[in-house]
Amino acid sequence: MTLCTLIVFMTLLTVRPQVTYACSCVVSPSPLEAMEKSAAVFEGTVVSIKEEVKPMQSSMDPVSVTFQVGSRWKGEVGEKVTVTTALSGASCGFEFTKGERYIVYAGGEETAGEGGTAKLTVSLCSRTALFSGAQEDLNELGAGMSGGSPTEPPGIADDPGAVSGNNPTSANPPVSENNPTTENNPTAVPETNSAAWLIYAGAGIGIVVLGAAAVILLRRQSNSRK
Repeated sequence: MTLCTLIVFMTLLTVRPQVTYACSCVVSPSPLEAMEKSAAVFEGTVVSIKEEVKPMQSSMDPVSVTFQVGSRWKGEVGEKVTVTTALSGASCGFEFTKGERYIVYAGGEETAGEGGTAKLTVSLCSRTALFSGAQEDLNELGAGMSGGSPTEPPGIADDPGAVSGNNPTSANPPVSENNPTTENNPTAVPETNSAAWLIYAGAGIGIVVLGAAAVILLRRQSNSRK
């Protein structure tokens, strides 16, 4: 029975630990306020999601999400654009679903990266949402741009507040405290990576100690039978 208990403990010690985080967001700004603070605003359908696979998983690991862009309200984005977000909502990452259509408020750099895609980031704290539930945003933002000419999002009539390119027709709205990127607004509070490695070290030492104890126990049992 004692040997079985030791084996169970040794098995539990080999379970891969995960670095955990916590995310909290301030009150969501209005669509125009959110656009003012974003590097790019567009609507599109997710065509691919790529995440890095590694032994130690963290909720803050980067995930690359590629969109087929329909309309845009801000930012020089092409027909396809890739954004980066955290793996989990626990670290303020937006958990996209392949094939779904979204309105995206992205922060980060507007400069073109490799393959003509923009270096953009998306946070759970932004106004990014499913397109089907973004009626308030569409009403306030007005007509988007597609292929250099204005297009009407479904169900939206001409709106004097429509945006052409990167410049809204209305006056610049006040800046909201909400930041759609995690770079300037560290809403994710991580446990330190050193703590995770200490767990690994402790697990290794524990395995060695328990293994030695098991050997000693077996020897004593063998000697007692002689």
